[in-house]
Amino acid sequence: MRNKKKNINISVFIGNYLDEIIQKERSLIAPNPAGSNRMWRLSKAVQTQGFLPYIISPACSARIKFNSKIIHSTHIVRKNGIIIVYAPALAIPYLSILFEFFSMLWIFLRLTFLRNIRIVMLYCYYPSTVFVGLLAKIQKIKIIEDLEDIVTPKLSDWFGDSIMFAIQQSIGGFLMRISIGLSDLIIIPSSNFFFKTIESKNVLIIDGCIDVSADKSLIFEDEKINVLLAGMLDEEQGIDLYLQTLYIINKNEELANRFRFKISGLSLNEEVLKNSLASFTNLDLKYYGFVSSAEFTILMKEAHVCLVLQNPTGRNSQQKTPSKGYEYMASGKAIIVTPIGDYVNLPNDICFLLSEYSPDNILAIVSNLNNETIIEVGKKAKQYARENWGFENVGKRIINYLQ
Repeated sequence: MRNKKKNINISVFIGNYLDEIIQKERSLIAPNPAGSNRMWRLSKAVQTQGFLPYIISPACSARIKFNSKIIHSTHIVRKNGIIIVYAPALAIPYLSILFEFFSMLWIFLRLTFLRNIRIVMLYCYYPSTVFVGLLAKIQKIKIIEDLEDIVTPKLSDWFGDSIMFAIQQSIGGFLMRISIGLSDLIIIPSSNFFFKTIESKNVLIIDGCIDVSADKSLIFEDEKINVLLAGMLDEEQGIDLYLQTLYIINKNEELANRFRFKISGLSLNEEVLKNSLASFTNLDLKYYGFVSSAEFTILMKEAHVCLVLQNPTGRNSQQKTPSKGYEYMASGKAIIVTPIGDYVNLPNDICFLLSEYSPDNILAIVSNLNNETIIEVGKKAKQYARENWGFENVGKRIINYLQ
């Protein structure tokens, strides 16, 4: 091991970054697209300010499956200028988490000997992430906490159906507060995200961070408007509201013939969802389930209108701002979005904001859509995204704030 550090400023993002290859190789059950995208994009933003970005990922979970390998070795890839280091992992369920502490600390320690690490960014507050943050604090490295989610343990959790959920909430709340205490800067995704624990900390709002794609006009291959709903397909993210809306459209032949509906994402009750969708016999509708990043890119490219339907009165209404809306707007799509986070502060001409969380409100919007309106709204959305959420803009804000 060389002791002489290269004179290059390094940023290191710590979090469970995954891609399809490593997920398959290590037999991991759950993907982490939202977290992986966030880590990737913030790393690209910091890269514009002269940093060489690393991502160190445990690429592991408590429910990792047994396979032909008991220990997965370190795996390093370079992807578009970002160096991703997947730490060694133990392919034994639950024991894998204990092993993760040592593997992540070992990788980070090695990197501190080799590189001039100036910034450590922590994605949320996983146990191994917090431990690496403690080590970075001892080494007097600047720490940024990307606080995407707030855990709000409730007494009622202990009287619910799942004791495990209550335990997870309690542990998560404890680790969250440690992570916040370690950090020199807290990045939050919305101005509605403030809560007492971070009132005295340095806080920077970064609602969107996205690569704004090259200018390309929307293509209408036929008279139908392509509508896309993607992401976690549960009540919190609006799947119930959407099914109610589709039920009404299904009974209106004239309205049904105007649209092509595509649904993609992860559902914990997939068979129930499929049965519900199958009943909409008058709709041009296709359900794709969970797809790869490459497949999702194709679906998004073909879409004209994209939906972001997180429940504004749900459990996470003030703690989670769905990032897909920013991704859609950066791609020039017209979006229909609920009043969540900073979406409520967007200009009226770059998105369609639901005034109330109801099927009737969605129908009132889609009934008046036409090709010209969709193209115009999409163009304005992309321009706004370029000016406010582009990588260079976000990178400057982060580095200037630290200085």
